[in-house]
Amino acid sequence: MNRPMQQRHIVIATAGSLGDLYPFLAVGRELQRRTHRVTVATSANHQAAVLEAGLGFRHMRPDPENSAAFHARYMHPKTGGEFVYKHYLAPAIRDSYDDLARAAADADLLVSQSLMALAAPLLAARTGIPWVSAVLQPMTLFSLHDRPNYLPVPLLPWLCERSPRIHAQVFHYVRRHTAEWVRPVFRLRASLGIGGEPHPMYEGQHSPACVLAMFSPLLGQPRPDWPGATVQTGTADYVSPAVRRQPSLQAFLAQAGRPLAIFTLSASASNDAGDFYREALHAAGIAGMRALLITSGLAASGRLPDPLPDWAMRVDYAPFEEIFPHAAVVVHAGGIGTAFKALRAGVPQILVPHAHDQLDNALRLARLGAATVIHGKRAGRARLARALQKIAGDDALRRHAAALAPRARDEDGAGRACDIIERQLAHA
Repeated sequence: MNRPMQQRHIVIATAGSLGDLYPFLAVGRELQRRTHRVTVATSANHQAAVLEAGLGFRHMRPDPENSAAFHARYMHPKTGGEFVYKHYLAPAIRDSYDDLARAAADADLLVSQSLMALAAPLLAARTGIPWVSAVLQPMTLFSLHDRPNYLPVPLLPWLCERSPRIHAQVFHYVRRHTAEWVRPVFRLRASLGIGGEPHPMYEGQHSPACVLAMFSPLLGQPRPDWPGATVQTGTADYVSPAVRRQPSLQAFLAQAGRPLAIFTLSASASNDAGDFYREALHAAGIAGMRALLITSGLAASGRLPDPLPDWAMRVDYAPFEEIFPHAAVVVHAGGIGTAFKALRAGVPQILVPHAHDQLDNALRLARLGAATVIHGKRAGRARLARALQKIAGDDALRRHAAALAPRARDEDGAGRACDIIERQLAHA
């Protein structure tokens, strides 16, 4: 007879957007269902979401500035990565470390988001707390056997994909270049008396004991140069426990006639939306489709006509798992969580990637045969309309997207991750 594991305290450290938070809320809720106590250490802007999930919250700096200028720099397609590390995360590493040390003072296990929770590897090395790291996107494992879509020079990804030897040479330069972005992390590591100099953005982000690859095998299969302790769990899909149903939205979704296009951007991209939603509205009109615009974020809906045409609707929030099955197509920025919910719904996708991992996610989805990609985040109405019309006439793409859905629905990334976490607790 299997007995439940004794309650343990697990601290999860994460930073970034809601897309970086939600998979850990899914894991945290499952761990809590298994009687463990879970605390999430993250920025103050995520406190409400953590508490809504029923988990403990502890503040871990830095906190993002809620301004258009900050988000424009954060989501810049070429310099966004440098801004995130050099001007946002790394300068605050001492504060992050102190906050996380307080949050994990009585913890039995630390779980951290790779690449973003920079303090977690230092705390684990300094205190010896059992530590599991987790990656949410295939790109962040930086395999030499994958195309490096994060490189800003178009020719280099093409060359690297064809030759791991060239890729290794390019990656050597990338490591040296990005080391300057995280120099404060190296300095804090030395001041704490921790030996070695692993790069915080690459090998230093991974736990030697266990790395959870929390993304779908549909988007990335194991590579020979993944860390040896990597276990692929599949996607930890989070469904908010507080679903806010809107009768007007339900009525709009139930309308017959014109097919429905849903337009949404990731939490970060919504804060740098520009004219995306206005152009999307016009594109849907040209393509003869209804438009549902999910416009959370700074000034995301400020340039929309008022009132909207009767074939369009704007909402600040809607549960994707409920609305995506009504769509003929989902248009979004390429966030890994949104992409997976569209895969589960069996709906074709049009991707307009902005920055960071979004282009890599988009190209993987296109290669999978589930999406088409529009390059350049300022996609105009003409390009969007052509993409919508192409999707509407592509029966093979629609059938293929529908065929992928059962495989995505079979994934239980949160449950699999919790099984592995509990095994680590048993060995601790």
